Order: sequence, then C-alpha cells, then structure tokens
Amino acid sequence: MNYRHLLAACLAAVTLSSCHSDDDGPASRTPVYLLEGTDARPTTWEAPDYSLFELTMSVQVQLGDTLASLQSTQDLMCATINGDVRAVTGSKTTMGEVYFPLTIAGNGGEKTVTLMYYCDRLHRIYTLTNWTNFNASAAPTGESGLYRPCFTSIFQ
Repeated sequence: MNYRHLLAACLAAVTLSSCHSDDDGPASRTPVYLLEGTDARPTTWEAPDYSLFELTMSVQVQLGDTLASLQSTQDLMCATINGDVRAVTGSKTTMGEVYFPLTIAGNGGEKTVTLMYYCDRLHRIYTLTNWTNFNASAAPTGESGLYRPCFTSIFQ
C-alpha cells in the first residue's frame, strides 16, 4: 500500500471513530446549565427610583460565553446591591452588536454588584455574585471594550 492510500485509510478510521458514540444522544452532551429550565420571566426586576440614590454607575454588558448564541429580545439583565434591584434592562442592538446598557443606582460606600441574566429561550436565571465593585467613575465600556461576564464559568 502506498503512502497516500495509508493516509486516506487512517483519516477514514479517525473520522469513523469520532462519529461513533456510546452516549444517549445530543442531550447527554449538552451541559445541564444549557438545558431548558423552569424559571419564569422575573416580574420583580423593576428599575429603581434613581432620585433615591446619590450616584449611578453606567456599564454596557455583552454576554461573554455560550449564552450569547441563545440570547433573544425577551432577555433581561439585572444588577443588584445587597439584594436590592438597582438596574434592569433588555438587550439593545447597535451596528449588529447586542448588549445590555445598565445604569446602576448606588450610594457612597456600597461595595459589590451582583449581576443576573434571564435567558428567555432557556427559561433560566444565571447569577454572578460579587460581579464587580460599585464605582460611579468606571468607564461604561470597561477598559478594553464592553464588559463581557461569563455566566457559565461557575459551572465548569
């Protein structure tokens, strides 16, 4: 057998072996956190009365993980401080880029912001506890582009 035939046979064997699987199908390869959940669209996520707060922190958040391929216009992003909703928004699209513009209400001395994302297609709420520190002077787009939190990193 010449070299080309041997190479073709090896490639065919590799291809066939990678197609064979002993698992139960596509669902078994999908991580649990990407399967459809039972979370209802949050009705308690409402924008705060900004007049009750001293400061605001504006950030533009873009999904930075596998959830980006599942986002829809029905999704919501919410920021909380000490369990209180301080910002909520749906997605916006500018020049083909999908992002969530959040204006987070706060007072001096408040520390950490928790970020929550409701994925309508999956009916799931993802949470990043202590996502960032509240900083009214933070750049809205971060230091090197939009903020891209990875909600699924806690599952890996």
